[in-house]
Amino acid sequence: MKKLGLIALLFFSLSLLMFAGCERKIVNEDAGDDLAFTSCFTCHGDDGLLLAAKGEWQNSVHASGNNVDYTNRGGTDCTKCHDHQGFIDYLETSEVDPPYSNVSAIHCFTCHAPHTNGNLSLRTTAAYTLENGDTFDHGNGNLCANCHHSRYSVDNITDNIEVSTYWGPHHGPQGDLLTASNGYEFDGYTYTTSTHASVVRDACAGCHMGQPQAHDGYKIGGHSFNMYDSESGSDLSALCEECHASADSYDFTADADYDHDGNVEGYQTEILGLTDSLRTLLLSAGVLDSTDHPVSQTIANEETAGALFNFLLVHEDRSHGIHNFNYIKDLLQSSIEYLD
Repeated sequence: MKKLGLIALLFFSLSLLMFAGCERKIVNEDAGDDLAFTSCFTCHGDDGLLLAAKGEWQNSVHASGNNVDYTNRGGTDCTKCHDHQGFIDYLETSEVDPPYSNVSAIHCFTCHAPHTNGNLSLRTTAAYTLENGDTFDHGNGNLCANCHHSRYSVDNITDNIEVSTYWGPHHGPQGDLLTASNGYEFDGYTYTTSTHASVVRDACAGCHMGQPQAHDGYKIGGHSFNMYDSESGSDLSALCEECHASADSYDFTADADYDHDGNVEGYQTEILGLTDSLRTLLLSAGVLDSTDHPVSQTIANEETAGALFNFLLVHEDRSHGIHNFNYIKDLLQSSIEYLD
């Protein structure tokens, strides 16, 4: 009986706790002199700094999670960029150890560590060494280069090279092209470069995070990283006007007929023309298939493999020349001249 009474008393006490609940009151207290913020509410309040960033982020490809399924495939190269925890591990230890129990898309804390650092600084702004040994060093844009770089060094291209359908720079060689690096450069040809890497502060971030547009639903600029919204037609081409006064779009009129089709068109249109010409030649050479992937084989000639690499580099960059018009133009023209 005593045991039953004790059990009943414990059950009654527990019931009181469950019904009464736990009163937790959030107060706006000073976070301390050692932190950059004076309170949690600076960021997390109704008028906090994170509201606009959240609206922008929700419209980003990074936030979509579309690429998370590339993680945990038994290797580390995918996971370090396609998974939140994989990226953090890579930054901290230069190693990744999949599989992870909780695969997640990259999000705010992938790039920022406010609860550790006490501010919204980036996890790293250290210069990044590209696969061919060149250095990408452009301020806050350095964080982007950890993933947005070629996975393959052009120095590895030789005669009798084995290529597969996945051979080449992979899907993010923007860092290489921005700095005029890691393209296959043919002997006897002069390669030039545009000035975006030197005149745009923080490189990638300087353009892709420019002028967030709240009235357009945060679909371009800021943490959306989008330069163009296909639904509304809004873009950030106004950023270009400081250096390119005539720019009313990204495809403003070029200086010459670079793709030799008889018309002087926009810079992006000229690059697309050159890309199409190179694609046709690579298809004829049997080294590129109709889906713009390499044909698995041994390519006997180094220069042919180099032309294929240049096509993939420009195609995967997806800026249609904007990241470095002069270098991209030279890579395409020299590849065409060789194959033609």
